[in-house]
Formats: sequence, C-alpha cells, structure tokens
Amino acid sequence: MDQPQPRAHLQLSKTGGPPFNGSVGYVNDRVAPLLRACGWRVQAFVPPRPRLRAAQESMVPMGLARALADQASGPTPLLAVHDGAGVSLRGPSRQWASHHLVLYHGLAYGTGAWIGNEAIDVHCANSPYLARSLRALFATPDWQGRRVLDPAGFTRVVDAPMPVPCVSTPAGEPGFPMGSDVPLAVRRAVDAGVVVGHALQPGKQDLMATVGILYALNDIARRRGGTRVMLAISEQSLPPAHQASIDALLAGSGLRCADLFLPVPHLHQRAVFELFGIARFGLAYNLFPEPFGFYVLESVHAGCPVYTNGVGNNRFLLPDGHGITVIEDAGMAADASGQVSPAAFVPVAEAILEGLREPAAVGEACMRGRAFIDAHWSPAAFEAGFMTAVERALQPPPPPVDFEALEVQIGPLVRGIDRASGVVRGDYANRILDHRELALVQELAGRPAAALDAADMQRLETEHRLFEEGVLALGLPEATAGSAGSPAGRTSGTGSIPA
Repeated sequence: MDQPQPRAHLQLSKTGGPPFNGSVGYVNDRVAPLLRACGWRVQAFVPPRPRLRAAQESMVPMGLARALADQASGPTPLLAVHDGAGVSLRGPSRQWASHHLVLYHGLAYGTGAWIGNEAIDVHCANSPYLARSLRALFATPDWQGRRVLDPAGFTRVVDAPMPVPCVSTPAGEPGFPMGSDVPLAVRRAVDAGVVVGHALQPGKQDLMATVGILYALNDIARRRGGTRVMLAISEQSLPPAHQASIDALLAGSGLRCADLFLPVPHLHQRAVFELFGIARFGLAYNLFPEPFGFYVLESVHAGCPVYTNGVGNNRFLLPDGHGITVIEDAGMAADASGQVSPAAFVPVAEAILEGLREPAAVGEACMRGRAFIDAHWSPAAFEAGFMTAVERALQPPPPPVDFEALEVQIGPLVRGIDRASGVVRGDYANRILDHRELALVQELAGRPAAALDAADMQRLETEHRLFEEGVLALGLPEATAGSAGSPAGRTSGTGSIPA
C-alpha cells in the first residue's frame, strides 16, 4: 500500500511571483515547488483580500480569521514552514502542525513568536553569520538562574545557502521587471570620462562614511591630476534634507552633493546588472547589518569589485582576493560628538584608486569571486541545504544546551575591538570601552560559564551591559561547536579580541 503524501503548510511572506517581491520573495517562491518535487503535498497560506477597506480589516481581521480557519480545516500537516513575517500570522504550535521550521531572512519580524517557542524544530538562517547571531540571542544569559533565554532554540539552529539569482541568470533575473532603465545621466558621466561607482541600497548606507570616501577620492584625484569620481546612488537615499546636509558638510571644500552623487530611481534587475558593467567599483559602507548580501555578490559576479566596512554578513561572503575588500578601523567610528575625521576614509579611497590602476588584477579577483558564488549559492545548493533542514526538523530534537558547558566569547556582531582606544565596531552598535571594560572583556573571553560566579556576572552585566549590547556572548567552545563558519571560512565570536 502506498504511503500517503506528507503534508506541508507554508506561512511565507512576499510570495506569488514572478514578478518576485524582492530577494525574500525570490527565495520563498522556491520552497513550494521544491517540496512538491520531493513528494510533499503543499498548501500555501494565501493572505485574504479584504472586501472592505484595509484599515477596517486590520482593526477587525475577519478575512484573516476566515483564511486561517480554511487552512486548518484539513488533516494536521506534518510540517509547517514559516518565515519571520509568517510567524506573525499564525504562531508555531503543535496544536495545528506536528513540526515547524522557520526560515530567517533577517531578525526583524515576529520576534516574540519565535524566541523561546519550543514548537519550532529548526531555526534555519540564510547565512552562517545569521545562525551565529541567532544562537547568541538564544544564549542571552540569566546568571542568577544559570540558564539561557532559549536553551532548546540554541541547539536547533542551522543555515542553508541562498539561491543567488545571477548564478542562473547572469544578465539579471527577468522576474524582477519593475523599475527603470539606467538613467542617461549615468551614461553621460561615463562618456565624459567620470569614474562611476555604485551604491544602490536605499536606507542602508552610512551616509557620513559614503560622503567621506567620495570626498577623499576626489581630493586625491584633484591633487594628483586624476579623474573625477561620482557614485550612482538610489534617489531614496538623497532626499532634499540629506542633500542640504551634505552641502553643509562639504562647505569650503569646493565640492557639493551634486558633484559626488548621481541619484538614480529604482532600477529593474537587468538595469542594475547593466550598471554593474558600467561602474568601476561598488560601495557598501552601511549601517544596516546585512543578514545575507545579495547585492554585494551580484556586483562581484558581474565583474565589479565592492569595498565595504564588512557590516553584517558582508565580511564573510567571499575569501580575500575574490572581489570584496573589507576596510575598517577605529578611526571610522564616530566619536562621542558624532563626528568622524574625513582623513579616516583615505585608506578606502587609496584602495579603490589602486584597483582602478590595476583593472586586470581586479578583473581576475572578480572572476575568482564569480566561480565561488556559482559553486556555493546555486539553486542546487539551496535545494540540498533546505531539504537537509527539513529532514532535521522531522527528527527528534537534540537535547537543550547545558548552561555550564558554554563559554564567554566575543559576540558575533563585533567587527573589531581596538585595544588602544577601546572602540568597539559592532553590527548592533558602536561603543567605547573604558580601561576597566576593556580589561574585563579580555579577562572573560574564553572562560567557561561553569567557572563564573552568578552574582558577580549579574552585577557586571547590570553595570556594563556587555552581553546586552552584543560585545560578549555565550557559545559552545570552538572544538565542540564544529564548523560554523561561512563558505569563505571566516568566523567571528572566537573568544579573542580582533584588531
């Protein structure tokens, strides 16, 4: 007798493409066909179309209630697959599905529905960096109780490689058709001999750093008789108020915002990739801690190198010499008054100019990066990784982590700690450690929880908030944890203080 098909319910956001609703929609839209190809009977949750005004539905969600009731009317599914936004629609519970898997594209949504939820069998991150960040959250310590926030969740974290569209469609995915062509202003600038870079990530840039780098590039070019440099940037990043602020910042320099930036509208993906072919470099000096980093990989894949402060997963994506250059030091962090010396960004400008002088070497680095991307983030890699996560979700859960077996480590959100100044460069926040705090971090990193007094640790955390602000985290010793690095083999939170 044939075995019945296992049933899966999907609670995934931004689905229904093509056209795809961003990178999240692109990934989520691959889940249902994959499960069906592997023998699953799939029912995807479809958000209701309210008959009344959206405001009325949001206040009294009759349509949502009807949709959830319809979804629950059949047999109990063996598996429910959620993403962060999906858990907000219907929280994971054994009452309506036997097993639950949450696919994390970031940590911004549904937080209260997944932290501490023992019905979740697997927390599947979109990168090893995000997996380490999840474990650090789950291991938030309660020193008095000698326990962590979510001991079960800590042991249920895995990661799966994302499918990067350019691997299959190097000229740009036609399923992202919304947007404009490359503006004529960009082409005219190139025709006029201007070196054009790109930074099309609205809302993510550290605008102070970006302006500092562009100023340094043009200041060096002016002094050395070099070529003018401009940056193609999303027009959403340069509203009138920001333009006025940049003009004020540049006052007396002989430059204005319009001399540095080429604002462009939202581009369809083929146009974005065309811009990558026109541009000589990309900038990702961002405040937003990138959970994965599609944009940066796409640029390198198209042959355009990227220079970044390494925020989020950007510092782990590719090995050195593969098209991504990470440059950041303590001087690039704002001081107590919020100021950064323009001289801090000269090393970034010099690195970009060196790349411009050596286009063959840059091209070879990007080719190595392209081969690496094709090998690690293909559709096949995603399918294998995701189905491994599904199989893990159906297995008996591992035992919860033993608090006493954990050790204090530098948190995975820390990009670097400068010993001289105490400046912590972090994905959560920058801060300055005083001499006592710096000594405390050095003393605690690498020590097992079993050797630490609860009252002392509670007092230190209340006073210094080193765990709360991500400077320190609890984790398994490296030998116990196994390989948790990215495909590039870089790790963070190793129990040492980075330079």
